[in-house]
Amino acid sequence: MISSATFHVISTELVVGSFAMAGLCFLLHALCRYGVIKSNNLIQITDNVAHFALFFGILATPFAIISGISASPNSGFSTPILVNKMFLSMTGFGLAISTLLVRWKFGIKILQQRKTMLIQIFAGMSASGMMLLTASAGGTFSRGESLLDIFSLPYDSILLMPITISSLLLLSGILSIITAIVQIRKTSSVQH
Repeated sequence: MISSATFHVISTELVVGSFAMAGLCFLLHALCRYGVIKSNNLIQITDNVAHFALFFGILATPFAIISGISASPNSGFSTPILVNKMFLSMTGFGLAISTLLVRWKFGIKILQQRKTMLIQIFAGMSASGMMLLTASAGGTFSRGESLLDIFSLPYDSILLMPITISSLLLLSGILSIITAIVQIRKTSSVQH
């Protein structure tokens, strides 16, 4: 039986590798769409690989989180760095799921219009960035150094929002869900 610390290293590498590949492929897809790289074949390949790597990263993320909590000394949230890791990983996880759900729901149509393509690519790259920041925070916690140390990121302070901002964000989320449900019902009633 392997220890939770070893399992955390393995699952974290799977997550980081998958999200890094997804982010790179989203970037290459954008460069192909804007004509910086001229390859029609690469457009389809980068689209497929980006979304598949995102899906694989989503599957591996819960294992990395659970093993990380059990491998950390004391409790899972004993330092600000670990709290920031949880915030960053959950944000990246949510962005990745939304990116995949939108691609699955709308198919290739999402990439045919410039505005929706940019939103899709930005969401995928943001999810990748959040996971890479999570890995950087993990390196800072476990080894005292990380690849992103040159930016002097404040991992030791926790970003807590005031209740008014949290309430506004919650209200906007609820309104967005209600608006989406109303739009779906209008669309489905028009088609019948």
